[in-house]
Amino acid sequence: MRPRNVYKVAFGTVALAAGIYLGWRAWSYPVAPLDPSSAEHLAEVAAEINRQVPMMIDPETELLPVQSAEGLLVYNYRLVGYSAAQLDAAKFAAGARRRVVQGACTTPQTREDFLDKGVTLRYAYFDRDRRPIAAVDVKPSDCDP
Repeated sequence: MRPRNVYKVAFGTVALAAGIYLGWRAWSYPVAPLDPSSAEHLAEVAAEINRQVPMMIDPETELLPVQSAEGLLVYNYRLVGYSAAQLDAAKFAAGARRRVVQGACTTPQTREDFLDKGVTLRYAYFDRDRRPIAAVDVKPSDCDP
């Protein structure tokens, strides 16, 4: 993938994250419902996703372990063919933000299961050596008309 195309990577990450979560949700039957934005519930979501990682999403992007906190779910991605020095972090973040917000807000499962329930989704990108490139937060308010 050419460096200019790396800025397009972010959109597919939203769809994959939603798909992994839906697979977990379809097979899990909690005894008592938890607040969807609670640290406990999001830790369960992260743990289930982490059973499948690391996982290559495409030839250039690897999903790393997911993290959680109260009201926050963090998807960590590694761009395996790039070093942070090769990329303009501000340009990458701007392009990723547009794609990630659009993807998260228009994916029904992501919106209904997380954003509409007060959960902020963070998409953090790292280079091949796991040095940070950029992080994009999608907040529930980002999906308001």
